[in-house]
Amino acid sequence: MSSSWPSKKFTSSFVLVVMMLVALRSVTAASQSFPETWIYGADCDTEVKGQVHKYDDNLFIIRQSVCTNFEAPFIYLLFGKNKVLMQDSGASDFGQRQLVDNIIEQWLILNNLNTIKLIVSHSHGHGDHVAGDSLFKDRPNTQIIGKDVDSVKQFFGFKNWPEGIHQLDLGGRLVDILPLPGHQDAHLALYDYETQILFTGDSLYPGRIYFKQENFETLSKSMKNLYIYAQTKTVKHILGTHIEMTNQQGIDYAFEAKEHKNEHLLQLKMQHLEQFINWLPEAQLPIKKKVFDDFILYPTN
Repeated sequence: MSSSWPSKKFTSSFVLVVMMLVALRSVTAASQSFPETWIYGADCDTEVKGQVHKYDDNLFIIRQSVCTNFEAPFIYLLFGKNKVLMQDSGASDFGQRQLVDNIIEQWLILNNLNTIKLIVSHSHGHGDHVAGDSLFKDRPNTQIIGKDVDSVKQFFGFKNWPEGIHQLDLGGRLVDILPLPGHQDAHLALYDYETQILFTGDSLYPGRIYFKQENFETLSKSMKNLYIYAQTKTVKHILGTHIEMTNQQGIDYAFEAKEHKNEHLLQLKMQHLEQFINWLPEAQLPIKKKVFDDFILYPTN
């Protein structure tokens, strides 16, 4: 007797395929994740000097331990097919050269490649983000971009700094490079199309956003431009380079704190950039410290 219903064998196979697709989707989604906690100086005798986190197959995050330097900055490694972009090099030597070499070596094995060019770039030129540059000077197939405005302009081809956008192709992975002066003259922002992450350095992160009074207008213009740009993109996360806020609203750690127990999340959202922008019309020089729930605008003079 014929029937319009699919056979049991067909139905079972179909269900199995659907289950496999659902499982694959879950794994893919879960792979783009952050650790439950970052190293925070709980026990400097046992804590690793640098924590490596695999956000996904092509983005790695290194967190320098607060035990090695109170700045405890983050380093990002973005892999394309023929280039890997490293943003920042750390606040001191905490073994990051070996960590980076290990990450690249394992990535090459998994991708059946022999070599890949490393580009060492910087969110900006302050010491806690460039101190590790010397560790990579003798590394083969590596280019280190200078920390000054002229070096940044020359490498990325900016002709009307601080205007314009440079699109860097890492090999099947596009990253937009945006000038973002204010916190520091050579500051940059990055937008990664693959992960839809906006990297904002020391200009927006869960902590104290430092600036000089005379640079506030420049910072304001940069952040407005960044906001206009970001509105044209899908921004899944905003990642800066420090965590200086606790998980309590508006409460930061003491200066040069040696332990960051109960840290704020590293990742911010577009709403945080919007808070910054929406506050700007109220700003009057001289700017006073402005405390938001998740970050603080902090004039240094």
